Amino acid sequence: MSLALFRWSVILTCLFTTVAFAGESRPRRQKVKAAKLVRVEGGHRLHRDTATALERMATEATKDGLVLRVTSGYRSLREQRWLYEEYRRGRGNKAARPGRSNHQRGLAVDLVIGQRTSKRYLWLEANACRFGFRRTVPSEPWHWEYRPSSTFPPVVGFDCLGNPTRPPASPEPVARKDPS
Repeated sequence: MSLALFRWSVILTCLFTTVAFAGESRPRRQKVKAAKLVRVEGGHRLHRDTATALERMATEATKDGLVLRVTSGYRSLREQRWLYEEYRRGRGNKAARPGRSNHQRGLAVDLVIGQRTSKRYLWLEANACRFGFRRTVPSEPWHWEYRPSSTFPPVVGFDCLGNPTRPPASPEPVARKDPS
């Protein structure tokens, strides 16, 4: 066998074995890497961008006398699978199928809300869009997702619901007018 024929047979063998071993596979959805997850108050983990936005929103809520508490953040595939199975058995809250929840990406957060008429819920409804958060599950008032690219901020002078916001208090004049 000549050297040129040997080289071609090696090249073709390498090409065909690579194609045969690769097979048809669809790309897998990437998991959240641990470096992108950070801990927030309460010990829950969130994607770092979500955690930053949540911290800014919590600071703003504190100015209005409210405290935002997280009850759930990032969930592993195993946790999501367990929650989904509990939901299917009728023993838990509504849960997305494993692989379909934004909790698994660290972008969804469950907050202590109370009733839909509570001050905390009404504040979130009126202000969450300013920080990139929105409610995506109508039956779950506690579930908020961080979606900054598709959540639009309110028009200046209005809140997220379209209600006019109170104007900032005008500062008192430094000098008083003399009545004489």
